[in-house]
Amino acid sequence: MPSGWVHAVIDLIAYGRSYFDLHKEKDKHYKILGPRHRCINHGWYQNYGRIWSFCDPFPSWLKESIRIVRNKRGLDEAEEQMARIDHDYIDKMWDTLSEPEKQYWEGFFAWILFSPKILKDWARVDVLKAKIQRIINNREVWESCLEIKSEYKRLCNYIKAVTKGNKALQETLEVVKFNKGQIYKKR
Repeated sequence: MPSGWVHAVIDLIAYGRSYFDLHKEKDKHYKILGPRHRCINHGWYQNYGRIWSFCDPFPSWLKESIRIVRNKRGLDEAEEQMARIDHDYIDKMWDTLSEPEKQYWEGFFAWILFSPKILKDWARVDVLKAKIQRIINNREVWESCLEIKSEYKRLCNYIKAVTKGNKALQETLEVVKFNKGQIYKKR
């Protein structure tokens, strides 16, 4: 299973928000159950092969149900539902990776997080100005989201702490060269 911070970075890329607490809540039983924690709060994971597959990870009926949630309860609620489902999808995908592949992906997601220019230009989330590029009424707009700055800072601090105990992640990040204004520095 990927670390909660990996889920949070993926969501930052996909939605412009990290949903860090949502992922913490989904995985809270890991401390007691280990990998078997997925029998709780991981319904989409449990239904792999029955109602979804890697060939069709988000069936049309699921997309329609999220559209209904969006219309009845709002965009934020729909996005949170998507984050819960993609959490399980990422867990299932992670199960297919070798240990070196998992390390490479962790390094990639840490590198992306510590690259605010890439987040802005590629993922369309400006963590420094707290804006997310969204499509509203078929127009691209930069929407303010004040929570982004504190979520981003929290996530960066968390990954810096995790990196201290993870030699492979340290080595991956040491290889990467950053532009001026480097956020991550080896201590």
